[in-house]
Amino acid sequence: MNPITPSSNVSPSAGTTASPNAGATAGSPLQNLGESAFLQLLAAELQYQNPLQPMDNTQFVAELAQFSILAGVTGEQNTLNQILSQLQSGSAFNPLLAASQLLGKTVTTASGQGTVTAATVNSQGQVELTVSGLGSVPLNQVTEVANG
Repeated sequence: MNPITPSSNVSPSAGTTASPNAGATAGSPLQNLGESAFLQLLAAELQYQNPLQPMDNTQFVAELAQFSILAGVTGEQNTLNQILSQLQSGSAFNPLLAASQLLGKTVTTASGQGTVTAATVNSQGQVELTVSGLGSVPLNQVTEVANG
């Protein structure tokens, strides 16, 4: 068995640039490399290093920095996936926020037409618009929106 030493790095050929998933196909092991795989490789590298030629401190710190970056990117990806799933499912849709986009716009209802001056949520949880000349109008009664 050959021990892993700093001079026997496992990497693409020197001088070439390869993407992390170069040659990876759907379901291949290269696509599933993550934090646990990185930690296993780092532990194996430390376990099998030559005690007479230990790993260079700068190389070790660089690998720890890479792991830190990987953990940060993974956290960001998880957060973005949560936001995306909420937006796609509609659970993040806030009707009051949508109604606030109507402020200053002219809306038409069955009762008439006017400019939206406020948006509120009533005691039943429904969004109501305050429309000049019409008073309080439920959002679901707006039939047309135009720039004010």
